[in-house]
Amino acid sequence: MRRSWVAVLLLLLGACTGPVRSSQVYESKAGQTAKVVASAVQTATLAVNAAEGGRAYGRYLTQVLIEAEEDAGAAQGTFDAIQPPDQRADELRSRLDDLVTKATDTLADLRIAARRGRFAELPTLARPLPKVAEKLDAFAEAHG
Repeated sequence: MRRSWVAVLLLLLGACTGPVRSSQVYESKAGQTAKVVASAVQTATLAVNAAEGGRAYGRYLTQVLIEAEEDAGAAQGTFDAIQPPDQRADELRSRLDDLVTKATDTLADLRIAARRGRFAELPTLARPLPKVAEKLDAFAEAHG
């Protein structure tokens, strides 16, 4: 169900790529992007916690982490395709990009470790995720 919600949200975000006419619309799209990426980060965090507690194994865990990374990357790609309308939007984009890049880099590290069967490393690799999710949620709240 979460996957279909993310897909619908990505379609909505992608429906209006290209130039936007106002900073307000751009800001709203930035907030929605932050929400999608935060959701992917939270999903990965739950998966790692489940693995650490012995409640998730191998293929399932790897697939969840792959999908979390794909969801975050798709949201980032959709947002990056939108032309910022002004200098204020450029600054907003830069702030969001810093957060999203931290998230996607960490999600990629998790995916790589899981695919290599290095599940014991996941909790260490996932340490930045709660803080990143918190910052993404705050960004989404401020710009939603």
